Amino acid sequence: MKADYIIHGGWVMDPASGTDERKDIFIRNMRILDPGSQPVECSRDRVIDASGMIVTPGLIDFHTHLFYGGSSICIHPDMMIAQGTTAAVDAGSAGTSNYEAFYQSVITSSLVRVKGFLTVYGGGQLDPKLCEDFNPALYNVDKMERVIEANRENILGLKLRLSKGVVPEETGADYLRAAVKLAKELNERLGTSLRVCVHTTNSPVTAGELADCLGPGDIFCHCYQGAGNPICREDGAMDPGILAARERGVIFDAANGKGNFGLQAARRALAAGFEPDVISTDLTVDKFNMPPYAKSLPLVISKYLALGMDLMAILEKVTANPARLMGMEGQIGTLAPGALADIAIFQRKEKHYIQKDFCDEELECSEILVPQMTMIAGEIQYCQPEFYL
Repeated sequence: MKADYIIHGGWVMDPASGTDERKDIFIRNMRILDPGSQPVECSRDRVIDASGMIVTPGLIDFHTHLFYGGSSICIHPDMMIAQGTTAAVDAGSAGTSNYEAFYQSVITSSLVRVKGFLTVYGGGQLDPKLCEDFNPALYNVDKMERVIEANRENILGLKLRLSKGVVPEETGADYLRAAVKLAKELNERLGTSLRVCVHTTNSPVTAGELADCLGPGDIFCHCYQGAGNPICREDGAMDPGILAARERGVIFDAANGKGNFGLQAARRALAAGFEPDVISTDLTVDKFNMPPYAKSLPLVISKYLALGMDLMAILEKVTANPARLMGMEGQIGTLAPGALADIAIFQRKEKHYIQKDFCDEELECSEILVPQMTMIAGEIQYCQPEFYL
């Protein structure tokens, strides 16, 4: 049996398949190959020595902003390949009036696999100084329906922000309820499975009241924000509404960003046993590759290592879980045989440095995952200069 590549001698960590051991990975025709007991042939220069390295599924960044060229806050998806990221979700950078431009100009031309949310405000998120208006009276439902129908494989759901200063404090929760109701109506008409993703930083209502508006599969993002109405109280008790929401299937995404992560909020929730379902970056141009905040997904992973989480548990939240939410379980986010060969190789390196939260509280970190190689569909798309010589 012939392989296009063999990744040899690495420590494979794949939460989806439960693999946490040293083993070889075989790649053929874009996918992970299981040769069984058959001998494998491979050109010597296609055997990648990963000794001393960690081999994972390609990382999936579930909350990013990628409408490059159409929004001043966005980066291009392929800029994340050197970070070990092979798939990503755009968190509503485009709305009904410009999603098709986003699809044509970015999604179709990107090596990184991209899906996204459609912001209910028609213009999307164009610029930090242009605030969206989420008033349901401004929904262009007919246009929204046409856009979703034409892009049903790429649009995961509807997005809105529920922050003081963005929505009215008295009626903000009504805006969220209207979006949830609209998603249900569109699902009934189109046969889709749209979710609602809501930005929760400094909400005008408590975290529990906000979560009470959401149904199974909807996404409570920035779950460790500390600006106002956090999910965990000062006494260390979780908001009961948050626990009830998790019980009925609401998804909690850390979506760290620069202004949407609070160390105290994260420490309290983690101490209470409340881990996020997804860990993501909320990457935009003001923090991409810029320390000491959400510089990259490997840096955010390292943040959670410093907070005491286990690496396999973290990897599940940046591979298997987002793959499932993207409707691509078994295809990406795993190194199981038959999956697309989206692969990242990292060096786990000791390094002392500081990360900060939204109010510049410092977190001392002692290690970091350093990307060495990234494969997408069995092709090397990034290689650190000293690796694979």
